[in-house]
Amino acid sequence: MKLSSKPDDGHPGFVEVRKFLHAGQPSYPRTLDLEANPAEELRITLQPGTRVGDALRRVLARYGQRGGVGRMCGGTARILQYHRIENTGDANRPYDYGPPHVLQGTISFVTGAITVGQNQDGKILLHCHSGFIDGDGTIHGGHLLLDTVEVGDDPLIIRLCLFSQGAFVVNSDEETLFSLLHPTPME
Repeated sequence: MKLSSKPDDGHPGFVEVRKFLHAGQPSYPRTLDLEANPAEELRITLQPGTRVGDALRRVLARYGQRGGVGRMCGGTARILQYHRIENTGDANRPYDYGPPHVLQGTISFVTGAITVGQNQDGKILLHCHSGFIDGDGTIHGGHLLLDTVEVGDDPLIIRLCLFSQGAFVVNSDEETLFSLLHPTPME
């Protein structure tokens, strides 16, 4: 869904909600879940100059095949790339990530939600949606490419919760025609 802050007939704070309709066959229910007890709670501090994706993969390799979720709790970046969803004009795939936006300079993180998943071969995948402010005070946000993020002058703090017997594994999705992370039981 896309949110807009356009006021509606004098109702301050009204948020317009539009549905994104995809070309594929809808599959309901859209919410899939899997109960998995947390196994590890990690607080990771990445120092200035660190490449975030590489550093997280090194930490995660110590814990074996499992999924998790996490939060960026503060810090800065020197450089990063992110994508936003755009209308493609293609009837079969009307929405997709647009070209990467590149930011350099002093970038302050406001928030970030990280999903730790894996592909069919068990390779670690990192998915992150984040909000951040550039050096001019402009707010940015979207799908953050963690492999492009270099920590800035302030250390980056990340909290992760890894699951004990579950993972997010990439599978195709019939409705969106995207590859999505699906909850999957693991030993």
